[in-house]
Amino acid sequence: MGIETTAAHQGHAGVVYVEPWFAMVARAGDATPVVCSLERASETEPEFLARVAHETTDCDRLVVMGPGTERLAFEREYVTLYQRPDRLVDDEPAAHATRFDLLDRLRLLES
Repeated sequence: MGIETTAAHQGHAGVVYVEPWFAMVARAGDATPVVCSLERASETEPEFLARVAHETTDCDRLVVMGPGTERLAFEREYVTLYQRPDRLVDDEPAAHATRFDLLDRLRLLES
């Protein structure tokens, strides 16, 4: 039971890759990392970015990847929603990323 309590207080890391019409979020899960893909349909950009940010609610450290404009827009939306710029530990310009790229970056972040 002590191990569960410790794990609950450690928090989670996450990695976000965001484009104008697509995003992926990788975050630590209970046993294995979880990766989810999100597509933007008829949402406005702020609505889409808020939905992506919602997927990172339990993350206490977050790396944001993606093309410059979209990456910065997500970071602004995240800070507006959660008032926690201290959780954004790194950002990386990337024209494209795969789920494996996110999982690799998540492993580095957790170590």
